Amino acid sequence: LFFAQGFVHAQDRLWQMEQNRRVATGRVAALLGEYGQETDRLVRTLGFQRLAEKSWAKTGPQVRADLEAYTAGVNGYLANEPPMPVELTLLRYQPEPWTPLDSMAYARLMSWVMSHGWAGELTRARLIDKVGSERAAELEPVYSERNPITLPQGIEFNRLEPDGMLRAASGPFLSRSMEGGGRGSNGWVIAASRSETGHALLANDMHLPVTTPALWYYNHLHSEDGLHVTGVSLAGAPYVLVGHNEHISWGATLSFADVEDLFVEKLDQADHSRYHFQGKWRQAEVFEERIEEKGQNDHIERVIVTHHGPVISEVVDTDYGEPDQALVLSSMAFHPNESYEGFAKLNEAGNWDEFAAAVQAIESPSLNLVYADVEDNIGYFVSGRIPIRANGGQGLVPTPGWTGEHEWEGVVPFDQMPHSLNPERGFLVTANNRLVGDDFPYYLGTVYMNGHRARRIETLIRNQEKVGPADCQKFHFDFHSIPGQEIVERLADLDAYELARSQPEAALSLGLLQAWDGWLGTESVGGTIYQVFINRLVWAILEPALGPKLTLEFLGRGPHPIIMPISEFYGHWTVTLMRMLDNKESLWLPDGEEREAILHRCLAETTAEIRRLLGDDPQQWQWGRLHLARFNHAMGAQRPLDRIFNQGPVPIGGDTDTVNQTAMDPEHPYENNTVSVSFRQIATPADWDQSKGMFAPGQSGHLGS
Repeated sequence: LFFAQGFVHAQDRLWQMEQNRRVATGRVAALLGEYGQETDRLVRTLGFQRLAEKSWAKTGPQVRADLEAYTAGVNGYLANEPPMPVELTLLRYQPEPWTPLDSMAYARLMSWVMSHGWAGELTRARLIDKVGSERAAELEPVYSERNPITLPQGIEFNRLEPDGMLRAASGPFLSRSMEGGGRGSNGWVIAASRSETGHALLANDMHLPVTTPALWYYNHLHSEDGLHVTGVSLAGAPYVLVGHNEHISWGATLSFADVEDLFVEKLDQADHSRYHFQGKWRQAEVFEERIEEKGQNDHIERVIVTHHGPVISEVVDTDYGEPDQALVLSSMAFHPNESYEGFAKLNEAGNWDEFAAAVQAIESPSLNLVYADVEDNIGYFVSGRIPIRANGGQGLVPTPGWTGEHEWEGVVPFDQMPHSLNPERGFLVTANNRLVGDDFPYYLGTVYMNGHRARRIETLIRNQEKVGPADCQKFHFDFHSIPGQEIVERLADLDAYELARSQPEAALSLGLLQAWDGWLGTESVGGTIYQVFINRLVWAILEPALGPKLTLEFLGRGPHPIIMPISEFYGHWTVTLMRMLDNKESLWLPDGEEREAILHRCLAETTAEIRRLLGDDPQQWQWGRLHLARFNHAMGAQRPLDRIFNQGPVPIGGDTDTVNQTAMDPEHPYENNTVSVSFRQIATPADWDQSKGMFAPGQSGHLGS
């Protein structure tokens, strides 16, 4: 079976697989030249190939056999000397044989990409350095009390009895000792009691960059010895990562748990391979990484790894320039583990307890995993190992590595990780929102997505007595903007008629904005005004003090354009802006006439900007004309190949705060160029054939298919 999966992955996605393994092993520049060197240097420093080798040594016999069979399938396809994908033909490249370590390295890369914590620390430190702690505190992402947490009742575990009643119970990994305690995708599960079908439902949509080819590959895997699972896989890796088997369904969203820290290491100036720790010098590991660049001499990257992690000062713009100091990245994703064991167990899990055992084996990344089964149980569990920091630390800014006062002292026990089975309210929602309440005994993180998507989904569910599959599909396509409406409410004191006499351009935008109903679909004019207006405001309010580079960081621009384009600060400007508008003592937005003048100026600039982009007719100022989705291809980065390989643009509604999330790069606003809906599923365990799934732009990776 896994031979066959490897074969069909290679048959449809050989170019993508080659691209994936080269990114994961730091060998992009050898194929694409200078374009790939920055990525190679970072990846070699983080060491996914080295991690793959260590993880392979820990891999159990069953997963090893599966990976070896998958590898044989890929190479079986190559052995037939098939026509090469057009991308490889243009590059005059014949792929090398696949190896299990290629799959392992790719898994380690994806695990790190989906981990969170460190990039925000750097931004937070820069903000404090630039404007001081008091002004920086006003920019700190703060989770709104109006938005929901995933487990409002803390850990809740109830067995579903034959009479349909919920009975508190315990089971493997599921102690009730936590009872009452208590970057993006959507997931929700509906209990039979609230379902139109009378049975459990599961819905999930994963928000990631959309590309050509698609990230996901749909597989239906069925073997004679009992494995029967369908859902999405990754080209280059075995198993189904999200989907359902004959007994259970599961979906995934990022938890945004803080599993990374930055340490400032003191190095020996005479020998940078030695670093100071608790009064003594320690010897770091040193790796000489040879990076081949097409058409150029090889580059030698000297990688230093302390017990905290790899030194990243040379490959990331960190601003730490002291000759005896270096910035080190510590991440749970850098701990060797059996990368595939948890997903192998998920594919075969037959009930909640086996699902929980599979989740326990997923040591990284930290995911919200929603669950529904054929017995009408619904549930939720957070995967991944979350560090316990010494002295109650939270790792919000880079901390001294040499004192030993900020070490990781263990991990949150698995049975006390956030989880729930059959909650009394009859549904669970997770949308990268806050996980638990303030009384949860372990620190899981402080920066989640802002919670507006979660609030909207909960509202949609609560507004109906029963929820059916068609409702879930409708929810997936919801473009209602909660913060858009709330910001407009805060502009109610501005008088468009009075403003028309003195500043007609400002009055035009204000009038259209105040008439807007909050729906951010492609036809929306008010939605266009809202998006351009809040963009003008952030630059008017913050850029004079922060400068353009740090403003973009505050808006969430990530440390690397390919493998980490956004940071955990992304998506918080709307909430921060509302706090400023509510705060007459704001250090950023002065009260009174000065505040009104800023708002008027930004409204006038909004009109001018939209006229420049869309013309003079306000009826043509529709959001879908500015907000376009593109499915870009790696070969499309150079003209004229973009016209051949890229797909789109396609008008799309929404933004990062709508359930149908279509996020934007802060440096190039308005287009849907960051993350979008990469996959959707609606699983109906009572009748699997009624389940639905979709992803864009399609299954094949071949140009013209």
